[in-house]
Amino acid sequence: MATIVPSPPAKTSKGEPPSREETRGNVLKPELGRVVALNFKVPAEFKKDFKIAAATYGVTQSELLQQAFTEWLQRHGMTPAISRADGHLSSI
Repeated sequence: MATIVPSPPAKTSKGEPPSREETRGNVLKPELGRVVALNFKVPAEFKKDFKIAAATYGVTQSELLQQAFTEWLQRHGMTPAISRADGHLSSI
């Protein structure tokens, strides 16, 4: 005859949250100028046009996106973070 082992009791909570000292510094800002991935979806036709535009003007897709975003920020009265010492966007 097989012995039936009871299941362990279900946990009712995740326990106590960590203290402030344990969490201090766990969300660090990346240093300015560090290159990181940016991943999002766009329509296929947009992707094709974007790649063609970058190739036509001899820039990388990353450079084209950065240039377009910088111009957009300037049109909307903001200073790009890349040109600020503190790395934050600000109104002009």
